[in-house]
Amino acid sequence: MMVLVITSSFDETSNYIIEQYGSENFFRLNVDQLNRYDICIGNYGWEISLGNKTITKEITKSIYYRKPILPNLDVFDKQYHTMIQRDIIAVINGIADSFDGRVLTRPSILKKVENKVFQLVYAVENGINVPMSYIGNSNKICEKLCGENEIIKPLTTGKTYGDNGWELYNTSIFNCFDDDVSSSPVYLQEYIRKKYEVRITIVQEKIFAVRINTINQIDWRMDYIHHQYTVISCPIYIQEQCKKMMRDMEINFGAFDYIVTPDDEWFFLEVNPNGQWLWLELNQKINISEEIVNYLLEG
Repeated sequence: MMVLVITSSFDETSNYIIEQYGSENFFRLNVDQLNRYDICIGNYGWEISLGNKTITKEITKSIYYRKPILPNLDVFDKQYHTMIQRDIIAVINGIADSFDGRVLTRPSILKKVENKVFQLVYAVENGINVPMSYIGNSNKICEKLCGENEIIKPLTTGKTYGDNGWELYNTSIFNCFDDDVSSSPVYLQEYIRKKYEVRITIVQEKIFAVRINTINQIDWRMDYIHHQYTVISCPIYIQEQCKKMMRDMEINFGAFDYIVTPDDEWFFLEVNPNGQWLWLELNQKINISEEIVNYLLEG
């Protein structure tokens, strides 16, 4: 029995897990290198082969849906790229969503939970402390919020690709702009002064909470070099809040981001159901990977 890891050749986290816990326990599908694999799905089920190694549905213990990246399709005419990409996603996600064993985490669930609108509505309806937020396409509201101590955040990944290559848009101070947002929704949020941030990584019921002290007071992901990390025990009500979110959202892994104010008030920012965790494990010597692998191998 093996764990099917759906990811990409660039995924260092998958490298780490497979090296640490034995390659014989895993079959790795790098979606960006799809042409190296034979994928066969039919009335008999499915199987995936790479060289002399094959995994079938019957010998799959669980699936770890990590960070699949679509392959380069330059060999095809550009007009077909979007269609081929949709077909690839349909095949990969179909395998993961249809599997009746453990999946960390099903792409259909990831799609729902990663949605910032879904998270904001859930948090408000469940009485979770969140900064005042606005998501929408109203030019009038954007004009009204100019100069109101707001930040602007990406609604999705914040990544674009064009003639200048990849560009990444992070959280930043919202300044007035003359752009028409009626066809391009924005995510604005009240800026709250913080004492520190907290990343809470949960695998099933196991909690790993790390305090992050940063120089950058807007987006800690912009400046990893100057971070100071400390393993902490977060308040019980925050632990229960996170666990309830996971139950309600049907996820068994979550990377939760909070900010803590100088008055020790906790504000929930977001949960990433497929978030990164390896840098914290290596920095703080915490066994997140062990909990993940135990969950997958028990499947």
